[in-house]
Amino acid sequence: MRGISSAATLLLACFAVLPPPAGAESAAPRTHVAVFDSVAGEVAAELLATGGFPPGRPVEIATPLPGDTLSLFEQRVLQRLKAEGVNVRVAPARPVVTADPFTGMAADTTMKQGEGTLRLGLGIESKSVVYTRRRGQFPLGTKGYDRLVSLQAQARLVDAATGQVLWARSGAKSAADFVRAGDVDAAASGAGLFAPALPRGSRFGFLEPLLVTGVVVGLVVLFYSNRT
Repeated sequence: MRGISSAATLLLACFAVLPPPAGAESAAPRTHVAVFDSVAGEVAAELLATGGFPPGRPVEIATPLPGDTLSLFEQRVLQRLKAEGVNVRVAPARPVVTADPFTGMAADTTMKQGEGTLRLGLGIESKSVVYTRRRGQFPLGTKGYDRLVSLQAQARLVDAATGQVLWARSGAKSAADFVRAGDVDAAASGAGLFAPALPRGSRFGFLEPLLVTGVVVGLVVLFYSNRT
């Protein structure tokens, strides 16, 4: 009985050092889309410098494909332009003869362009949402993962009537944060645009301390059993 009591005491001590469950913290994780949206806003601000658009001339933006992350970036660009008082509109759907791969707009010269219209072409050179490192050490299990969100985009302003390029710019921003192990699924909710893989190491790392505890208790019980 004395040996069993000692084993039980050791078991309680082992559980006392285990990290609290992820749900014990009330702060909700930021989703991948939310972080990407913030980064997109920073890139838009970098590309659309104040005074970069001639006053009084409307600006037309190509419509991105549904589900493309360009739509998130485009929304930030629209908000930025409207805040600066630019007369901005989304290009209407038109039959395409020869498409410009950068702007996504047709290059057919028979199309009627708005008087004095400027064409803003947007492109994403690279985008990523990745888990860069697993945090936590054996036997305490996985605490969470370092997350890195980055976006590199470009913009080009063209006179729709003459084809003259007024300016072309590139911008890049990134954001790094930490996602708790228990919040991985919540961080991925909201949209299926991003599905970063977890770094090496099981997301079920909380099982590691339980296995160690079981081994230690088994050895203690075996030791006292041999003494009786």
